[in-house]
Amino acid sequence: MDILREVFFNEVMIQLLRSSTYQRMPWKNGLGVTDQIDLALSEIKSSQPYSWRLSSALVTASNPFSIFEGYHRLLSVVQGDGLVLNQRPLLPFQVCEFSGDDHTDCQLIGSAVRDLGLIFNPKTHQARMQFHSLPAMSETVLSLPEETQFFYLAKGRMRIADQTAAAQDCFKLTHETQVKIQNTESETLAYYQISLSPL
Repeated sequence: MDILREVFFNEVMIQLLRSSTYQRMPWKNGLGVTDQIDLALSEIKSSQPYSWRLSSALVTASNPFSIFEGYHRLLSVVQGDGLVLNQRPLLPFQVCEFSGDDHTDCQLIGSAVRDLGLIFNPKTHQARMQFHSLPAMSETVLSLPEETQFFYLAKGRMRIADQTAAAQDCFKLTHETQVKIQNTESETLAYYQISLSPL
């Protein structure tokens, strides 16, 4: 069973994280669940249990976000019509950043949405999230300066080295290198690049 595979490609460790293996966790406020893709536990004793956490959640109703004191958050809508956060629209594939200390009210624009979120400690890491698309039957080569990179697939099929990801799967790459991303399908590929580097 192909749960997780690791290969070394140009001295880079590439992990393919299948959506079926994500750990389902309850929201901090108890109003839903999130699929935890990956996280890094904090290396120091503090009120922050982890340095960062990448996850995806199905939001089925309007509700307030959980408070994460001392963290920053990056959030995007992967599927669905979008959200309104504190009266500001967040449309599909847009990325917003806000403080985990903020009291954030979340309203659905239409029906349920799936989001992608990164929570990170700004005292230990810097991070960014970018949305990209790749035309059918094409490829691109990216330079990866950060220590940890994630490629989360929103739509289509993505191939890196000898591994192919489907929608909601995620590649994790570590160490500096270049990586070639291939779209071998007849539809446009949509994905997110999440970059994390320690301070």
